[in-house]
Formats: sequence, structure tokens, C-alpha cells
Amino acid sequence: MKLFAALLLTVAVPASAQSAWVRVEAPAGAVVVDGQAAGAPGEWLAVEPGEREVALVEDLQTWDPRRAVQTVAVAAGDSLEVALALPLRSRVETLPIRALVVREDGGRRDTLGAAPLVLELAPGERAQLVATLDGFDAGRATVEAGEPVTLVLSPSAGTVPDVALLPTERSTVRRTAIDVSIGAAALVAGAVAVHYKFRADAVDDRYRGDTAERGNEALRQEALRLDRLSAVALGVMQVGVGALALRFVLR
Repeated sequence: MKLFAALLLTVAVPASAQSAWVRVEAPAGAVVVDGQAAGAPGEWLAVEPGEREVALVEDLQTWDPRRAVQTVAVAAGDSLEVALALPLRSRVETLPIRALVVREDGGRRDTLGAAPLVLELAPGERAQLVATLDGFDAGRATVEAGEPVTLVLSPSAGTVPDVALLPTERSTVRRTAIDVSIGAAALVAGAVAVHYKFRADAVDDRYRGDTAERGNEALRQEALRLDRLSAVALGVMQVGVGALALRFVLR
């Protein structure tokens, strides 16, 4: 009798009372619950009661889509509205490239990786970034959600070798011509480095942007090639600046 009564009670309880309901408020995207596609924003979605991971995904068919995730707790028969906003992406560059970028928020430090990289921030969010590289003083900058940023590192004073100072001699025409040539070469190399860096950024934007070319492997390889050319030109510029500094010290 007890078993029969329990079965009758189970049948009598409607399915809606045994489920929980979640609705995501967002202008667009797809809703994913516990890793499974569940529906669209604005729809009431039936979920199992308890703790659930609710995510808003930019596009389920897109490579590397943006996503916002929140863990919620909902009881059987309850309904819950969740407001989610997709993060904005900021491209983080350093000059020189390949510097290590760390995010500092209060006393917390999160290592993001070697630049160039992409940082996701919630709309309206800001982040304090610090870039470090051997032989250079740290570069610092604040990045706004969705805005690109470049952290510039200055050569450390210790990167110039210590040498004995020699008596100063009157500059000759030949010495001046050499100095001018080295300086001009360094300037040209710097301009070339900036040119290739801008081109690399433009290609990378096409690779990561909301266009038909998003995720195109050929674009990624082209951006890497242009980054390497920029790095070579930047190295030439640094050698030229170092040579000029050494020549002035030796005078």
C-alpha cells in the first residue's frame, strides 16, 4: 500500500513542479547550461534543481567565441532570471614584443602570458597591466574593456656595458658620417618595425574579428610572419641605438 501511494503521489506531481526554470537576459547569443546547448536568451529553460553553470555564448558555430559564465543555485519549482553580458576583447601589445604581461588588481597578480595576446574584460571593466622583459624596465598601462593597448618598455641602464672612459678627441668628418649613418639606419629600422607591427595588427584583427575570415589559419600565419619581421627590424634598431651609445661612451 505504501509503495502504491508513493507511485500515485509521483504521478500526481506535475513535471513543472519537479524542475527549476532559468531565463538569461541578453540581447543575443546562445544559452548553454552545464556545457549543453539549452536555448536562446529570453526563453524560460527547464533545468535540474541545484547548482547549475549557466553560460551565454556568442555563437555556437564560431571558432573561439566569447562567453560569459555564472553559477546559480535554484530549487525545484523556482524560476530565476540571470543577466549576462559577453566580455569585450582587448589586444595587448608590448614594445619590444614577447614581454611577459601580468595583470595586477589590488594585491592579486595574474600572469596573462607573452605579448601579443588578447584580454577579455567585462563591459566597463579596467585592468592594470605590467610588462617585463630581461634588459628592460617594466612597462605599465591601464586597459579599458574593448580598447587595444601597447606597453612600451625602456632599456635598462645596465644594458650599456661598463667601459673605461677615454680622453675626448675632436670629432672628425668620418666619425660624424658614421654616427649619422648608424642613427639613420636605426630610425629607418624603427619605422619599418612600426610599419610591420601595424600590418600584423590589421591582419590579426581580421583573424579574430566578426567576419567571414575569422579563424582563417592563413591569416594567423601571416600575422605571425609580420610580427617576426617587426621583431627583426626592432632588433636592428636596438643594435643601432646601442652602437651609438657605445661610440659616445668610448669618446
